Amino acid sequence: MRHLILFLFCCFSISFLWAQGIVAPILPFDYTTNFKDVSVDPSGNGWAVGTCGVLARTQNNGQDWELLDAPEGKDYTAVACMPGTNCQTVFLGTHGLVLRSTNGGQSWTRNELDNDAVREFHFLANNVVLFSYSSAGLYRSTNGGDSWTNMPLDDTYNGTAHFPTSTTGYLFQRSGPLLKTTDAGASWDSIYQFENNANYGDWLSENIGFLYDSNRQIFKTTNGGSQWELVTDTGVPGNVRMLAALSETELVAYVFPSNIFRSSDGGVTWANTSAIDIWQTGLTINSIHRQGNNFWLASSAHEILYSTDGLLTTTSQFPDARVSYEAAAFANSEVGYVLQERYGLIKTTDGGDTWTPIVTDFFTVSRNLLVLDAETVIVPYNSSGAQITRDGGQTWSQLLPPAIHDTVYVYDITQLPGGRIYLLGSQHGIYSDDNGQNWQVVYHGLNINPRSFLFINDQTGFAGSDGGKMMATTNGGQSWSLVLNGELTNQPISNLMAVDENTVISSSIGNRCSSDGGQTWSVGACNGVTMVGKVVTAPDGTRYGSDFTTANQKISRSTDGGLSWQEVAQFCNYAVPATITPDGRYLYLVYRGGFLGRIDLDAISAVKTPRQAITGVKAYPNPTTGLLQIDLPSLETKASISFFDLTGKLIQQRQTEASPATLDFSALPAGVYVLRVQGAGWLQTGRVLKQ
Repeated sequence: MRHLILFLFCCFSISFLWAQGIVAPILPFDYTTNFKDVSVDPSGNGWAVGTCGVLARTQNNGQDWELLDAPEGKDYTAVACMPGTNCQTVFLGTHGLVLRSTNGGQSWTRNELDNDAVREFHFLANNVVLFSYSSAGLYRSTNGGDSWTNMPLDDTYNGTAHFPTSTTGYLFQRSGPLLKTTDAGASWDSIYQFENNANYGDWLSENIGFLYDSNRQIFKTTNGGSQWELVTDTGVPGNVRMLAALSETELVAYVFPSNIFRSSDGGVTWANTSAIDIWQTGLTINSIHRQGNNFWLASSAHEILYSTDGLLTTTSQFPDARVSYEAAAFANSEVGYVLQERYGLIKTTDGGDTWTPIVTDFFTVSRNLLVLDAETVIVPYNSSGAQITRDGGQTWSQLLPPAIHDTVYVYDITQLPGGRIYLLGSQHGIYSDDNGQNWQVVYHGLNINPRSFLFINDQTGFAGSDGGKMMATTNGGQSWSLVLNGELTNQPISNLMAVDENTVISSSIGNRCSSDGGQTWSVGACNGVTMVGKVVTAPDGTRYGSDFTTANQKISRSTDGGLSWQEVAQFCNYAVPATITPDGRYLYLVYRGGFLGRIDLDAISAVKTPRQAITGVKAYPNPTTGLLQIDLPSLETKASISFFDLTGKLIQQRQTEASPATLDFSALPAGVYVLRVQGAGWLQTGRVLKQ
């Protein structure tokens, strides 16, 4: 059982954002967060923090989590319980701020500090508390967190500080020397200089420690860091982000983004434990909390994994599949499909309110799908071969004749304006002009990994790839040529958009355009059109794009083909626009970790530039136990009042020609709801807490 309790909206008037849409999470839950840190004490009491202003609390080792809103509505990056307090004394840390509660979160004291994101807290001898931040410094308190002293470092570090005892600690600097303290962090001495950058390590005691360096080598010390011996320089996995020593022979490593490797011979040989199962491939572990052989892994996609056996196995504390979604498409307003990176799809037949898994046997990756109608879907499964279902996913068969199926691998697909179906792979293209009755194979031999695929007319098409590569065709895909080979970027070209029937633009290469089949690229060729991240186009031509920032994601809209963009929604997690339903009602967004969400475009499509500044809408009391009074702005006498739950479902709607208007929510369950008040040329939304 999971509890969702929201306490943010405790004022007596609504704070409105004009023209802002709401991203309603659908999967894996109807709320979302990326957990950043977790701390659980031996009694089973604990806390976790995440994005979207989430603070979670458990009293039974995470079997149940109570989800609260974080103090001040902030996203915290670190949490820690002071030992011996049953988690009644707890610290939260984020950019420029550390909070402390001594009464189990009922109230908080704050310290504004000059720090970046807090990494982890350490509770040491004589009431000393220390935390590391960003990658270049420490803060230290000698009075249990009442006040703090900044301790800048001369070099940066990847991991965290390590304290095998309450006074002795170590810090692996990247290119600088290994630092050691014997006085609980008051002073630090340089004791060893590694040949390569020191990345991540761990200590069994103040004498025995292990290190993973930038050359994927494992080192060991048995004399407190004064000397180090090479354990192995072969067979060590790359992208290690955490090294934990369970004993001198048993080591475990977290390998980004979602693998656990283990060594049973002191780091000499390593093997993937499969502790994180195949349905959790979309996770990214953000931090790891350890008590002996017990581990809690705070992850993206609203997940905390728990292990009681030294990471041989893990169990989900928020059970659900965390697959990566690649693409989505709707056949009509009711039937839609979302493609998983592996093992099938999910399907809706009720307009997206509920989704059912379609499990397939095809393990290999596909980047896209083509929905021809409500029952017919094609998925190009690379080495598993392109597959087609003609009964809505109940059964699947090979799309291509055996001679092609067994030798030609493709994993992207599109349909040209004139109806040609085109599948694309790293070496070949395949197309059909008669709805799949006959197929033509094109060998291009360009060794590309399609990240984006678009035809702007029946002759001109483009495919972006890794390493800044782009290939193009001007004859409907009968032949392809490499038009970019890293000249404009060395990153994947993941985003393409048609400016018109002759011009294409890519935000991956600085919003440059080409009108000559990809031979030349320039900003000037765009004629003022820009592209905001990944863009999808509604049936009426309206375009929606996404832009990631460090704080959140912004969804923008263009009604003039990309000449201008207006922000229409913000979201506290990453998500990529995937498709718009054929009726233009919903914009669907997907991301790794099983996230599926949507925006009700009806809530924003009718919004026009207001004829006056609308700031006077008031709703009170908020929170409310039932009755809610709504005051319209001055000079406004008519409005439409709508009330939604957090999934976007309409609960109540009415027209009013009087102010104030009264709504009765007495019969609704407690929780947070969205209120929308719309008049002639203006719209305001806000949230209401029903107690």
